[in-house]
Amino acid sequence: MGLALDLPARVGRQAESAKHMKNTGKLFGIVLAGFGLAMGVGGCGSKGGGTRGATQTQQGSLLVTAGVQPLTPASADTVSATVDLAPLGNPQVSEVYDVTTPAGEAFAINLFTRNRGNVGDVRVSLAHLLDGGAAPVGTSTIVRAGVIPVGGGLVDRSPWLDSAGDGFSRISLQGSVTQPQVYAVQAETPAGVQTALIRVAIGPRSPINVDAQLPIPAPFVLDHRTLYSSDSFQFGLPTCATSGDRTTVVAYEGDDGDPFSGNRYELRMQYDRTTGAVTGGASDERSPDRNNWRDHEIAALFNVLAVVKSGENAVSCRLSFDRGATFAQTATFPAGLAQFRARLVQCAMAADYTLAVLYWRPGADFLSELVLVEGTPSSVDANGSPTAYAFGAPQVIHRTAQDATPAIVGAEYSAGGDLVVGYGYSTWSWDEVNRANAVRSSFYCSTRLFGAAAFQETLVDEDVTFNYDPSVALVGQGAGLSIYYGYETRGGVRMARSVDAGASFSAPQALGGDGAHLPKVFAVDVAGALRVDVLFLQPGTVANELHLARYSDYAASQVPTVYRLTTATQTTGPGGTPVLTGVGWLGYDACLDGDDVVITYDETREEFLPMPMPVAMGLASGAPNAQAAQFTAATPPPLAPGLTTPLAAPNAADRHQLKLMRLD
Repeated sequence: MGLALDLPARVGRQAESAKHMKNTGKLFGIVLAGFGLAMGVGGCGSKGGGTRGATQTQQGSLLVTAGVQPLTPASADTVSATVDLAPLGNPQVSEVYDVTTPAGEAFAINLFTRNRGNVGDVRVSLAHLLDGGAAPVGTSTIVRAGVIPVGGGLVDRSPWLDSAGDGFSRISLQGSVTQPQVYAVQAETPAGVQTALIRVAIGPRSPINVDAQLPIPAPFVLDHRTLYSSDSFQFGLPTCATSGDRTTVVAYEGDDGDPFSGNRYELRMQYDRTTGAVTGGASDERSPDRNNWRDHEIAALFNVLAVVKSGENAVSCRLSFDRGATFAQTATFPAGLAQFRARLVQCAMAADYTLAVLYWRPGADFLSELVLVEGTPSSVDANGSPTAYAFGAPQVIHRTAQDATPAIVGAEYSAGGDLVVGYGYSTWSWDEVNRANAVRSSFYCSTRLFGAAAFQETLVDEDVTFNYDPSVALVGQGAGLSIYYGYETRGGVRMARSVDAGASFSAPQALGGDGAHLPKVFAVDVAGALRVDVLFLQPGTVANELHLARYSDYAASQVPTVYRLTTATQTTGPGGTPVLTGVGWLGYDACLDGDDVVITYDETREEFLPMPMPVAMGLASGAPNAQAAQFTAATPPPLAPGLTTPLAAPNAADRHQLKLMRLD
């Protein structure tokens, strides 16, 4: 069905989206108080006047981590007296983080904020307060000192650097420094504003430092090529599925003519491995998010291609029965409460064409519900290939006990039609002792054997982490089904195994180093041996790399060999500033093609190039959006009804390179 929209309607919808999300794209910051928030929360004076948590009444909305591990604030504020907070409006400092790093050694810090129900305008901001003994001016000094901030749609609101999101947002700091640094971090949600200070002193290694990993290069790469490139900041979050000789990839894309544009659309690509051709099509994207949530997924079997999407007030499932040339059917499912949105949709297709669509939606009291909708063919052609689907009623298979941030779901059907769902979420709570957010992640596995009506749920593990993406791989079927379950912990990626269809799990095996995340697990029979592959992102010394832990014969040896599939690099940009190249945020996906593993990943060049602030500023909360009428719809090439139109050749100069890798 593609981008079958008349331009006035398309512009109108995107203008409404922009009006709702006042701080997205070029519109970010037009209304500095435009979230309906109190921008100032108390005051702690200028230099020497900081009072840690003096009048803090709201639970904090800021989480500071090293990798997936939360950092603990210092017990006393010895930082406020060393900096001048007046240029920031003398915000109240609720907590201080005091960490160390050897001079010139790589470190990484993540700054997260969220809102209840995972929806609503939120912002996380960064300011540079001290570089050695000097007080910086502006935001570019962050990079000149050796650190690159990375986030969705960064906006320069000097002295602040802002990243906005819908219900969730983040900024990551990557790099190294040679002299002490002090940063201010501010999280703004509808609940209020929270400000913290981070001092990175020169000293011994601490949890923020990145451990060097020494995996060997993979010797079994059959194909490695660039499918597509983009210079837009909106590009990213790829997902893939393979059917026959074609791999389909869906990613978010922006306006090719304006990399800073806040417009975003869904780009579908298809790679034909027999000819090397790359074709594509596009659809409008109405979610106001800023590339924080991966709210689209795809599943494929023979001629059936399902493209599912959340991130708005209903979950949509578009079905093609000719491998993407046309989309003949669209089904929609309720996303929960009207004022909220569904998140992190997932889908899986069984060998009999049964289609599972899973997504997180908000329930009462801001609890999150994991919902399953299943569809089966309602008509087929002369060859038995589906031509239409009928879907059952949504079924809640898990409800959180408190407000939570969900992780991407892993779902697979076994060869016998058993459905296994791996899922998890992070819950935030206020730590009164440390006066900061504490976070805990829970990982579950639910199994429904073929013919059964109910799921059996098992808690696989819990840890003090911020999680991303549990994954499952299946061997066998029925009561003897084996499940290989990958997830994240403070020490890196872990894999647990069940040999009783998920009723119990073994002690987990450690894979990767600190900060390893986003695992993807595959288990296949290769010449009579069970090969188990676990892909994951590993923070390298400058950016994320894609690594693979491979058990060539799991029954013979449960000690994997770890391979490096991509290598992060650092080069020097204009003015001697660093430029980091690695795998982007939630920047890869993988699928099976027979016993080959097919990977698509977004190789991203990160440099300091934030969006400029618009001219109009300072409007009162709720005032009309002065630029809404000028919001320009994206002009994606091509606007095709299906995956039929050839795409332009990749441009090596673009900041995003979408690559495909096939592993034997």
